Amino acid sequence: MQGTRRLDVNHTVRRLMAAPKLSFATADETKALTGMMIGGVTVFALPAGLAIYVDDMLMALEWVILGGGSRSTKIRTSPEVFRRLSGASIVPGLSLAAAEST
Repeated sequence: MQGTRRLDVNHTVRRLMAAPKLSFATADETKALTGMMIGGVTVFALPAGLAIYVDDMLMALEWVILGGGSRSTKIRTSPEVFRRLSGASIVPGLSLAAAEST
């Protein structure tokens, strides 16, 4: 999702994950799961079977900037790359405008 928006954890994400309660992974959990540090996690090197949820609003953009696997590496690419990623789902309503999230 865009950095200017808020993840709709209480509705959309809970429904997608079929979970009554959610919390974000800690930095240590993220590193253990992905092998990458927060701030550099890239969708191009995630473990097989890990779901990738993509906010549908990204698909209207000309380009996106993604983590490149380290905190110092970023990748500029077309959002169409998400349609080719195994395990990726384009999800309507995954994010809210910042004002809607309160």
